[in-house]
Amino acid sequence: MSLPPEVLSQRPIAVPGSPFWNVFKRFGRDEIIAMAVNVLGTAIMSLFSASAVLLAAVGPVVEKIGFFPAHFVEAWKIYKTTSEMQRRNLFHYIKRAARGGTVSLVEDVLVHDPVYIVLMYLGLNAYSGTPAWVLSAISFVIAVVVVAFIEVGVTEGRYLFFKWRAGRAGFEVEKYFESRFLVDVTVDPDQAMKLVSKEFELNTTYEMAYSDTYFESKFPEYSDRTVKFRLRKRTNEAGNFVRSAQIIYTRAGEVYRNKLEQSRFFPIRKEKIYFELDSLHPPAELEGTAGEFLRKYINDSKPQPLHFTRIVAYNKVLLVSADRVKGSRDFYLLEVKVYKEIETLIKAMRFIMRKLPVLQTTHGKLELTT
Repeated sequence: MSLPPEVLSQRPIAVPGSPFWNVFKRFGRDEIIAMAVNVLGTAIMSLFSASAVLLAAVGPVVEKIGFFPAHFVEAWKIYKTTSEMQRRNLFHYIKRAARGGTVSLVEDVLVHDPVYIVLMYLGLNAYSGTPAWVLSAISFVIAVVVVAFIEVGVTEGRYLFFKWRAGRAGFEVEKYFESRFLVDVTVDPDQAMKLVSKEFELNTTYEMAYSDTYFESKFPEYSDRTVKFRLRKRTNEAGNFVRSAQIIYTRAGEVYRNKLEQSRFFPIRKEKIYFELDSLHPPAELEGTAGEFLRKYINDSKPQPLHFTRIVAYNKVLLVSADRVKGSRDFYLLEVKVYKEIETLIKAMRFIMRKLPVLQTTHGKLELTT
């Protein structure tokens, strides 16, 4: 199957994993490095001083340095492995590393240390015969778990608040699940659509034209959701134009991970925060509260156009589309969407992977064509 070089140079499947587990691993790693710095700093100070006060104080102070090294190493790897066309200046990655280390540092001071101290105190009083190092290890891990739960809860709360603010500005939210497949152009899209439509009784079929313009944005990412902003102009079933400004949040995941299957399934949870427009203008020229809301986050300097045609077939539960991007000769994108019926989505994914020469991907059209 012929695929664009951009797909071959990166993983076709990109799944961020559980937000809780990601926080647990990141913060736990930073805490362990900080503990090592604490011990090393105390050992070095003991070579120069025997003061109990100084030796007791130096560890908690120098350990704070340990929350940053892993983040700087990650930032350097990203900088070196990013293509020169897409790479930003080094200071951008340094700032990102500093922010990541600062988050762990603040969580350590405000949450982990207090929880650890309380657990150690309760453990030493309730189980006085237990070795202190055992209680320390247990208290350390439990405190990391508490930090992970709190961070994920706060992040989801911030996301809800962001959507509430968008709603106050006039935006609406559409939520659904989707799956994406790359299909070789040797497979006629009309025939592929007929095959899927027959299997799932998709009765309504029509063709639409899309013109998207993507902009760089500073919209925050929440719990590993990726975010994009675009202005979209498309035709509807009646042939009329529909225009909208859209903030797109997506997060890919895997279902049936522990179930024996011939295929693996990576559906994407998508939330489209959109505002319908009478006419398309750059974000800087959009009027009203929606325009004011967007201008806080949007950079108009480097718009990326994307034009494609879409064949759509659907019923009340399932929608399937074949998207052919203008200028792409090697593939088209088959997308399957449902609002809530995840089991129906999986059935459609299984059928497509059995009947058609496809490559499942979590990347969108913009990543696959630019």
